[in-house]
Amino acid sequence: MARENPISVHVCECQICKSGTDAEVIQRHRHINLFLSRLTEPQRRWYVATLSESADSPGDRQLTLITGLDEKTIRRGTAEIANELSDLPNDRQRQEGGGRLAAEKKIPN
Repeated sequence: MARENPISVHVCECQICKSGTDAEVIQRHRHINLFLSRLTEPQRRWYVATLSESADSPGDRQLTLITGLDEKTIRRGTAEIANELSDLPNDRQRQEGGGRLAAEKKIPN
């Protein structure tokens, strides 16, 4: 049975993947992007932030090409991790009050 909403997986835009010169690196980047496609928005920035902090990791600009995440998003994730996620709610994906406002009230007062 086919999936109704296939999840989009980012295609790496780094020079190695574009040129196809290193199959191992291409596979690694594909796995990173596949994994990212299954995570929520904050989980994606936290995962890429942890990649950014590892000793053998590419820089934030390179991670932007690999993952499609903006450098500011990666820096935000790095700051959140450094702060031990203490400013973020455990039971919500976004801060209280975040997101689009309701167009109209559903239940009248």
